[in-house]
This record gives sequence, structure tokens and C-alpha cells, in this order.
Amino acid sequence: MKTWILVILLFLFTLNLTAEQQQREADEIAKHIAMFISTDMPVLLDLRCGEWTPALSQSLAHELLTKEADLRDTRSYAMFDLGSEMPEAYLLSNYGLSEANLVQVDLNLKWQIVEHKSFFSYRSERRPVYSFVVKQLKLPQHQLLKVDTYDFSPAGSRDSSISAPRLRWFEPLIASTALASIIFLLWTIE
Repeated sequence: MKTWILVILLFLFTLNLTAEQQQREADEIAKHIAMFISTDMPVLLDLRCGEWTPALSQSLAHELLTKEADLRDTRSYAMFDLGSEMPEAYLLSNYGLSEANLVQVDLNLKWQIVEHKSFFSYRSERRPVYSFVVKQLKLPQHQLLKVDTYDFSPAGSRDSSISAPRLRWFEPLIASTALASIIFLLWTIE
């Protein structure tokens, strides 16, 4: 019984550490994204970042509020659905605004190939790179103001597809030369 309790506590401890690490990473990402966002008009956030959305939403809102941005909550309205029947001007009037800055943050996953080289061999591994695309639109005109990208690669993250060490093209030449030299030395030694 004590063993199960210890296992459960260890599991909860590691789960807590990963959640804290993700929150720290979200804080770092939010600091970089907040530098791209202009705060001269009221800001409406639309985050589409998959697993990063909850932590990034909280961190980005905190960063924008420290910059004294006029941040509006958009969760109560389906404001940016292109198939929506309601005009954007009506939706902006729900906030008491005539125009606003819509900030859309999208997440794209890219892979970075890292090669580890030595004299005789090399191997490659794939590392995930989270690319956050920050689009700023002026509403109600939907005028594109600015597009920025921030790439984030978590420290120590790697894909499980690390390739086996591969030989370079000249290694068989070196091996055959070494073997021929040994045979020549053995042949000529009396």
C-alpha cells in the first residue's frame, strides 16, 4: 500500500513539474509576442495555439495589461467566424467600440534537423520548433496591419527519431587503405 502511495505521489510531482515548465515557457513566448502587438487601439485576442492556448492566453493577457493595453475579452461572442451572419460593426458595438485591433496568434509546428558530425560519421535528429504567427487586423475593415513570426524551440526537446550513426563516404577508403598497409607490412617483415 505504501508503495502505491509513493508511486502516486511521484507521478503527481512530475506532472506538477511539467505544468510549471510549460507555464514558464508560455511566459517566455508571451513576452516575445507582446513586443509585436501595438496597443494604440483596443486589443481583441484570438489565440489558436492548440495545447498552448490556455497557458499562453493567461500569460499574454498579463503582458499586455502590464503594457497598459485596452484588452477586451472575446470569449462571449463568436466574433471572428467568417460564416457568421452578424456584421463586425454590430459585434464591435457590443464592446462599445467603433474600431479595434484584432490580434490572431496561430501555431505552426516545424521540424529542425540537427546534424552531429565527427570525422568518420554523422547522425541527425529532428527537434520541434513552434512557430507562432502573429497577425494584426484593424476592425471592422479587416485591414491587415502587421504579420510577425516568433519561433520557439523548447530546451531539451527532441523527436524519438534519432538516426543511427552513418558512415561518411570516405570511410571505406580509409579502412581499405589501413588494411592494405597492414598486409603490406606483414608481407615485407621477415
